[in-house]
Amino acid sequence: MADQCVAVASFLALLISSARETPPPTSNIVPTEVDFIVVGAGSGGSVVASRLSEVPQWNVLLLEAGPEQDETTYVPTLYGYTFSKDEYDWQLKVQDTPNDHTGEISRARMLGGCSSHNGVKFMRGEAGDYDCWERAGAKGWSYKDVLPFFKKSEDNLEPDLASDTEYHGTGGPLSIQRFLHTDKGTELLLNTYKAAGLNEVDLNGPHATGLDRVQTNSRAGRRNSTNTAFLSKARVTRRNLHILTRALVKRVVIDPRTKRVRAVEFTDQNGALKVVRAKREVIVSAGTFQSPQLLMLSGVGPARQLREANIPVIVDSPAVGQNLQDHLVSVGGPTITLTQDTSVPTAEQMTADAENYAQHGQGPLTGHAVAAVMVRERSPLQPTSDNRPAMLTQHHGTWVDNEQLLPYCSEAAPVQNTTGSYYNQITLDIMLLHPRGTGQVRLNTTHPQEAPLIYQNVFQHPEDVRVYAAGLKQIVDRLNSSRTLQDEGATVAVPWTTCGGQQQGSQPWYECVVRSSGGVTWGHSVGTCSIGSVVDSRLRVKGVQGLRVADASVMPCVPGGNTNGPAIMIGERAAHFIKEEHQHRGHQCRHR
Repeated sequence: MADQCVAVASFLALLISSARETPPPTSNIVPTEVDFIVVGAGSGGSVVASRLSEVPQWNVLLLEAGPEQDETTYVPTLYGYTFSKDEYDWQLKVQDTPNDHTGEISRARMLGGCSSHNGVKFMRGEAGDYDCWERAGAKGWSYKDVLPFFKKSEDNLEPDLASDTEYHGTGGPLSIQRFLHTDKGTELLLNTYKAAGLNEVDLNGPHATGLDRVQTNSRAGRRNSTNTAFLSKARVTRRNLHILTRALVKRVVIDPRTKRVRAVEFTDQNGALKVVRAKREVIVSAGTFQSPQLLMLSGVGPARQLREANIPVIVDSPAVGQNLQDHLVSVGGPTITLTQDTSVPTAEQMTADAENYAQHGQGPLTGHAVAAVMVRERSPLQPTSDNRPAMLTQHHGTWVDNEQLLPYCSEAAPVQNTTGSYYNQITLDIMLLHPRGTGQVRLNTTHPQEAPLIYQNVFQHPEDVRVYAAGLKQIVDRLNSSRTLQDEGATVAVPWTTCGGQQQGSQPWYECVVRSSGGVTWGHSVGTCSIGSVVDSRLRVKGVQGLRVADASVMPCVPGGNTNGPAIMIGERAAHFIKEEHQHRGHQCRHR
């Protein structure tokens, strides 16, 4: 047993050492005045800061509340290891309401933001999502408008995808490729869905529906976050880019008379209050929950909330914090239990895999195995007028009995995060992509500087329950009738039993299951500073000069996939707007 524990410790040490990067030292020198201040070094903010610093005459300050990117996050199979560490994750709380489960929302707190510790998947959504944005008031944000900015970032390493130059780019800073390792569980899922009539397609291309081996922001088996892609080289080669970590922004200082941004107040790593003036603009990229909070702390938001918190109202903007959207998932999900070619990994096998990864960047630790398979499809009951698929199915590997996985030493706990590589059961995460119900983010008016109050209102809209239940039924029925799974000896189970006296497996039964078991969101939150209501089509905060928002909070409709890719695109577009206005016009662009 002692030998096994030593082997597990060696496994972890090998993984971490293979990922270790020595970041350039972060300067402790705080400039008193810069041209641009970017608040938040996440998926959008890292891109904005990097692109603006391409102009050598502009001094750019990037403020990040968290530390450097944690070294474990570079290893795809250790995804989730930082979720429970408050140094790297905000661990925000959901309010306890009849429509919500209390719990934590994982939200990254490090350079690269959620691109540094999410599931590594890279999705754009589909064309209809951006047409929805236009209908919601985001003029100039149709798919044909945003596609060039997706391609600008991209360095697609898959020959079959990169050859489609209409939809994919090469040579950008963000490397995109599929997970390098394909195992038997992955092949089983692919064969199961193909036998059911689903086509394997490029879901980041022209196809709205189908089966895809998901694309990821990775290179050579390592995560390629926006920190790695956009900041790591820039911070070494550009003296005009200043990055401060552990810098917690308190407010954006806005002149109440002119409504012009003046400065940013923040506390540094020692807790000292600092003020830096912005000669041109401040770009808020603090994320869907904290961008609206920061606007409200700065006097921009619903006047009643601000007055309750004793914050002077500079701009009454009722939509700040409203329109919170996310993908919805029922509590529990179908599972496929495998009986052939699965085993508990031995310590020797794990050590060999770790050595293969450390030395060659190959093997099962380069990805999440079955998480590579993704299906997007319509629900039988979604409105015919909506041409966007309503359902997305992702997969992850789990253990029938988690205690099988090396329970005999404390070092094994992090290894249980590697079930993307070692598993004998597949759990389906089935999402409703476009819910009608929305939530909100409010200030904690008693303690405004503390975490905001989050109300998600999961499955509050009856149409969401109906559409999701029909999609869930369709997916489970497909699995139950699969000859491919039966021939492999795999068994399908659902975690729900009797419900409301309804016949098990019927549409009313699934609706009862969704209502009674409740639901959660999937960490793809958007919408709280929406284009058209809070910001204009060039991401400028309405009513304020010199202030923009550039992150997932500006999306008026949640896209049909993971939101990291669209947030990066928004960062690219924000930088483009700023360069247009400040370089080409030669003066500060004013707006109403």
